[in-house]
Amino acid sequence: MSVIERIPTVSAKTPPNDTLIKNAWYVAAWSNELTQSLLARRIVDEPLVMYRTAAGQAVAFADRCPHRRYPLSKGRLIGDRLECGYHGFTFDPSGTCVAVPGQSRVPGSANVRSYPLVEKQGAVWVWPGDPALADASRIPEHPWVTDWWSITGRAYLKGRAMLLIDNLMDLSHETYLHGNNIGSREVAETPIEAESDGSVVRVTRRMLGVECPPLYQQTTGLQTPIDRSQEIAFYAPCLYVLSIRVAAAGDTGPGYRSKVLYAITPETARTTHDFWAICNAARDRDDHSVDQMMIDKHNGVVKEDLDALEALEAFIVTEEDGAPEVSLGIDRGGLLARRVMADLARAELG
Repeated sequence: MSVIERIPTVSAKTPPNDTLIKNAWYVAAWSNELTQSLLARRIVDEPLVMYRTAAGQAVAFADRCPHRRYPLSKGRLIGDRLECGYHGFTFDPSGTCVAVPGQSRVPGSANVRSYPLVEKQGAVWVWPGDPALADASRIPEHPWVTDWWSITGRAYLKGRAMLLIDNLMDLSHETYLHGNNIGSREVAETPIEAESDGSVVRVTRRMLGVECPPLYQQTTGLQTPIDRSQEIAFYAPCLYVLSIRVAAAGDTGPGYRSKVLYAITPETARTTHDFWAICNAARDRDDHSVDQMMIDKHNGVVKEDLDALEALEAFIVTEEDGAPEVSLGIDRGGLLARRVMADLARAELG
């Protein structure tokens, strides 16, 4: 049975939801963003302050002093301790208050909440939910960020995270939004295969003897026709990995392999951190000659996506819930991702 035959043509579904799932691991920063300076970032509506100790340990706790709720990110580090910039309450890396002004006794209620934090393969992951449920083995593997040549960045979406997930699960939009960069007509015309396994959704598209988009001509030297494949793995609710292979048509070798990662981290119900990485198997890890060109190219792609999604967010908030949508075979991966995300939200709500 074809993918198109497995789904209805019209689905009276609500627009992508804005439910926040807190019992999950999210990327809060790339490793190179975290230094011995204070970094403020809101993750799943939790205000965090993060920094590194002198020994390099990553630390995250609530960006709110328990005294008068002043943002701790506006304080200063004294060694490994954070001093509030308002009244001087001082906290060690665990969030324990170790000093207050005017008295030697520190109230037991003066501690701040610390968050489980794991630094892994170039990313800093945080668990904003119930700390008793934080199992680091549930963090998806992403070794290409550190093992391959890679560049990383972060964008900001004024829209809900599910819109970005929808966008990335259906790459047919490359034909229309990114035609001057990575898109070609065959992306929209080629059917997909899609499946889900637990909280992982996979989508595959294989294109043989097709047009070589401008970016691949520039970065690989290939010319039309090429063989091209896109294999998506979405590890709900956060990590998206797109595995790409391009090669001259008929070439059965490894070709040019790359990975495009997106860590989709809600800031609030209607705003999203978009952490991205481009990883390439063929380039020397220490060769940075094309870093800026690739950053500029990818930022162009990301901007095209964000402009479209922010326009969509602005429209969605004016509509009534339950507005009908037309879905096609190309939407199979996105619909599976919506279902998995809804299941996670329901499970968290009990």
